[in-house]
Amino acid sequence: MVGGVRYFGLPWDETAGGATTTTVAPPPPQAAPSTTAAPPSRVPAGWSRWSDRRSWSRGVPGPGETAVVTRPVFLDVDAEVAGVAVMPGGQLMFDPGASRRLASRGNMVVRGRLVMRPSEAAVSHRLVFTGARERSFVGGGMDVVGRDTGLWVMGAGRLDVAGTPKLAWTRAAGALAAGATRITLQAAPAGWRPGDELAITPTTSPAHDGNTDDYDLVTVQAVSGRTVTLSAPLRNQHPAVRVAPRKTLTAEVLNLTRNVRIEGTTQGRSHVFVRSSRPQSIRHAAIRHMGPRKPADGFSEFVVGRYALHLHMCGDGSRGSLVEGVVIRDAGSHAFVPHLSNGIAFRDCISHDTYEDAYWWDDPPDTRTAGDPSHDIRYDRCVASLVRHDPPYRGYRLAGFFIGAGRGNVARGCVAVGVHGATDASGFEWPEGSEGVWKFTGCVAHNNTEHGIFTWQNTGLVHVISDYVGYHNTEAGISHGAYQNPYVYRDSVLYGNGYAAVAVHATASGKPLSFANLVCDGAGLSDYLVVAERHEPRLEVGAPTTFTGCSFRGARKAAFGFVYDGEDGPSNTELFSVSNCRFQGNEFWLAGGIQPASQIAVSDPVLGSLLLRRADQPGRLVPEWNAKVSRR
Repeated sequence: MVGGVRYFGLPWDETAGGATTTTVAPPPPQAAPSTTAAPPSRVPAGWSRWSDRRSWSRGVPGPGETAVVTRPVFLDVDAEVAGVAVMPGGQLMFDPGASRRLASRGNMVVRGRLVMRPSEAAVSHRLVFTGARERSFVGGGMDVVGRDTGLWVMGAGRLDVAGTPKLAWTRAAGALAAGATRITLQAAPAGWRPGDELAITPTTSPAHDGNTDDYDLVTVQAVSGRTVTLSAPLRNQHPAVRVAPRKTLTAEVLNLTRNVRIEGTTQGRSHVFVRSSRPQSIRHAAIRHMGPRKPADGFSEFVVGRYALHLHMCGDGSRGSLVEGVVIRDAGSHAFVPHLSNGIAFRDCISHDTYEDAYWWDDPPDTRTAGDPSHDIRYDRCVASLVRHDPPYRGYRLAGFFIGAGRGNVARGCVAVGVHGATDASGFEWPEGSEGVWKFTGCVAHNNTEHGIFTWQNTGLVHVISDYVGYHNTEAGISHGAYQNPYVYRDSVLYGNGYAAVAVHATASGKPLSFANLVCDGAGLSDYLVVAERHEPRLEVGAPTTFTGCSFRGARKAAFGFVYDGEDGPSNTELFSVSNCRFQGNEFWLAGGIQPASQIAVSDPVLGSLLLRRADQPGRLVPEWNAKVSRR
């Protein structure tokens, strides 16, 4: 039936179930449709009810059948089908006034419009993919793959998804004690309801075992003002952390519940793939059990191109897209992926308990190839929480946010917490080969197993990171490389990181590598606050690495540790300029094996104007610095 909304036996090679045959037998007459009874709902003019046999060519689609929608269809009942195809000109709308569940064993392909807009918080809309077989996924490509069960938005297809608005996340008003059954929040929990599930992030020091794992997952029992009563006591403590004078940070409280849900199952993770020429609107929805994985080497690996929410090579077609208040949780792969897709705003989004980099787009295959750019991407108050890798010891450079190539990109007020992984994993990563100059401000990274920020680029472009807080990371608050670049870090706080506030691998290029107005407090955990690591040798160093207007306290040995001593091969000369800084405790330590031409120029109202060199160079020996000093 060409003019209807359900038909069989057409030569269509992108069916929702992936079939390519042209002869599909109709169901036996006695087969009952998989729908549930529901009270009548008001149907908009021009729309047909899903439950009405007259809306279909052979009756209401059942569990073994694919529903093909070519005109406006109103989902007024729960339904279970083999697949769904919303064709160009077709629309499928969930009943806004009633809770509805649509289960699909195979693909749902949207070339028209899918609408999920509950009218109130008590109404829920759920789209669930029940037939995904992760071992069978193919991955890759630009077109629908029958075996890769999920939601595909293709052509000029559009998602119009809007759950009931609610505060996505806030912070606790103070410390949270283990055993507490009530928590007070910094912001009023608008839209929070009994039964909502919350994740409370860890804030304990790296000196505490399990400081990256101490999450609490709790359920709301009642809400009164800014106070939330929990259905069970907290298992872990979540201390308030005074990272600087007049600046205290507390645990993030993430609301993981939404009344629009797009899901796979615990037995089979699915995915959302968008390759559309139209902007998308996805607001206040929960996307769960997505991002399939396949066995590999005794562990598992992600399936290329099959992520929780993947906008794939949409170019300027995605401009104007809004992803707001969306929660992605329990995902086996990347959460939010705007790959070669421009002009997308991600606002108040949460990734919780996912594998691979949470906010990501494709990185280049090697360091000699430029990465794919996505332009005008905006992350506003987005959270990457509990990011994993399988196995954990292979999680090299795992990141909460991959700061990739492109123009006009912004990360503002974002949080990366609980990022697990191996060497140089981080909350925020600036990778080599995928350089983009972002506006990066007001972000926080804490309780990650390696670094808060990890940078590894060689560039002459100036990148500015401002108003950043990195606290209670196991390694460095900032680990900055690679060999030469002129980054600027300013107006930031680095507190209680296990190894250092700043680990400096890079040297300056033609312009200074600059750190200005940093508050660095080791909280007695680290030997040094600024560690000058081994630098790539044989590079011409012109401008110095500068620290201006910074304050240093809480180191066990010294604020600055020039500790590279030649054990791992030659290093470049240290050229540092330290001006107008404030120190509590020993200021410098120069190892005997650093390059003999190294110079640390100091301009300080207390110390005066000094030049520090290695202990075997000319000058007056200052034993506590292990340095020869001369006046400038």
